[in-house]
Amino acid sequence: MSDDLLQPNERSHAIGRDAVENSLRIAMAENALSHGWIIAGPKGAGKATLAYRIARGVLDPAALTNADSFEMRDTERVFRLIVQNAHPDIFIAERLWNEKTSKYQSDITVETIRKLTSFLHRTAALGGARVAIIDTADVLNRNAANALLKALEEPPANTLLMLLSEAPGRLLPTIRSRCRRIDLRPLDEGVVSSLLEAEELASGEEAQRIAAHAGGRPGYALTLAAGAGADAITLANKFLVSARKGGDLTKIASSLAGKAGDEKWAIFRETIMQSLCDAARASATGQTLEGPLTGAEPSALIVAWENLSTLAGRGEALNLDRAQLVTAMGYDLHAALASR
Repeated sequence: MSDDLLQPNERSHAIGRDAVENSLRIAMAENALSHGWIIAGPKGAGKATLAYRIARGVLDPAALTNADSFEMRDTERVFRLIVQNAHPDIFIAERLWNEKTSKYQSDITVETIRKLTSFLHRTAALGGARVAIIDTADVLNRNAANALLKALEEPPANTLLMLLSEAPGRLLPTIRSRCRRIDLRPLDEGVVSSLLEAEELASGEEAQRIAAHAGGRPGYALTLAAGAGADAITLANKFLVSARKGGDLTKIASSLAGKAGDEKWAIFRETIMQSLCDAARASATGQTLEGPLTGAEPSALIVAWENLSTLAGRGEALNLDRAQLVTAMGYDLHAALASR
């Protein structure tokens, strides 16, 4: 992600969530806002952006500019403190950085949730509410999940817990039963495309192409546009065209090799797999899907998806040369589609 791209806690505006924010503002006005919420949606759907908007509003309702949303000027004190990660009444539970391995831990630990619980039981430093955001609840380990359940069962007064989740069905049923749920649906491609243009990250056909690939996820679209996403999508489409014909993949493979290809690889791979999945679904249901996979049989597309998924996974696990991996994926794709 580009260093210039605004992070969720820095964003003063949101798009496409007016109905959600309006219903929550009504609950606030009636003093009926639940203490526990699951904000669900795929990666890049805007879960964290919405959570920070709600947090700012709960921490300082008087700073909100209207009664229908969580809109707030970025000059407000609460806004500036959260941007600086300095607000004493908000706690973010997330995976911790491991200095020894130079990587993030694989999960959120019970120690982090115990700190969250202790935080919730303290008196609010600024005299208002206390807010905790778990980003994401999907990576809570078992002990952490059980510790969180206790906090949800007996929440202190004037506290709010927001659990971000890409797969809420995998959370403990007891956690789900103690939270209300907000589902962030995909936004219209035109809305996402307009966002990219407004932030001057892409325009015209490129903005439309990125928006279409993002599948209605504004955050993911921003990430694609701010980094090497556009190039990766172009390479993936060229790969599909060339591999289906059994053509030369040398230039594509070299573009993804080495450190220069690191940023593109994950998006390249995801684009290919999603394209195969979308084409198989469209073909099976009799829909017309334009693109490099038009006309391919559903069974062939499924075989191709399975083969490429396995091959890419093994290649990454064994740290194989990426250029060779791309060539092998092209061979498997051609073989799967040509045999049916």
